[in-house]
Amino acid sequence: MIQHCGQEIIRDRFDRPIYTKTKGQDDLVNAIRKNDIVFVNGPSGTGKTAVATWIGIDGMDHGDYEKLVLTRPVVTGGEELGFLPGSLDEKIAPYMQPLYDAISLIKGRRVKPEEQVKQMAGISNKEKKTKKKERNLEEVFASTSNEFYSKVHVCPLAYIRGSTLAKSFIVCDEFQNTTIAQMKLMLTRLGRDSKMVICGDDQQIDLKRGVESGFVDALNRLRGVARIGFVELGVDDIVRHRLIKDIILKYERPEEFHKSGENDEFSKVPSHTWTRDHEGYDFSSDDIDEEDSEEPEQFAEGDYCPDCGGTGVDDNEHVCTTCKGTGLINTK
Repeated sequence: MIQHCGQEIIRDRFDRPIYTKTKGQDDLVNAIRKNDIVFVNGPSGTGKTAVATWIGIDGMDHGDYEKLVLTRPVVTGGEELGFLPGSLDEKIAPYMQPLYDAISLIKGRRVKPEEQVKQMAGISNKEKKTKKKERNLEEVFASTSNEFYSKVHVCPLAYIRGSTLAKSFIVCDEFQNTTIAQMKLMLTRLGRDSKMVICGDDQQIDLKRGVESGFVDALNRLRGVARIGFVELGVDDIVRHRLIKDIILKYERPEEFHKSGENDEFSKVPSHTWTRDHEGYDFSSDDIDEEDSEEPEQFAEGDYCPDCGGTGVDDNEHVCTTCKGTGLINTK
């Protein structure tokens, strides 16, 4: 198993670079940069929504866009949006969580005004003096984070009719669940100096029987149109968890399952593979790849094996001869 580390997408809030993790993600980044509309079709865990969102954030930081627009169709198992309690933002929050997770890694979590008041109320005068510098830094970070979130617009597809999205980066998530009319509606919202990325998985369509997916229709109908790009991601582009690949193969292409070569046991997955946790897409310091140097790199005990990248296996799925399958070097 080879750990791919391609081009830099963006840097997180700690100034750590986030790279593409598969060749398919490289293709997605290149397609977004070259086209005004990009359709990306791929299974769960390939990072299509996160990569698109990060490119949009990077574009906003560079002044290319004024708004980051996040939308998706609300298709659930019988529970409609109107029956959920709270305001519109509170109703759609559960549907937009994967998008918020991707943003939080780069810009931090959005701090609500009532949370800031609650945090300040419990601080004594002595604590305010001793922690003044730390608190000021936190307040500056929270202020910067909230300023960015004020430019993020989340909207269910049902509420977007009549809008013209100019100078915006638009991420359309779970669009395999749109009808042909809904897809046409969304595509015609594109305004001047805007870019749109439409993410979907043609194997996870939740529309009622007999209703044709607008996503699948667009994949066939719009090919050949200038400045519209298409990217196909597969099971080899899955970065969330190694097990997901085998699950998808078993459900969708069981005849190919034996080709994975790992029916009996799993190989180790390096910790420098970014995954989504409860706070977003996070990773350890091992994610940061050092620039190539002419002098040999020095490794300490417990570092990842440079030959197998910490997987414990070589390119042919055999036990790595350097670390003897441990994934580490200089172990006793």
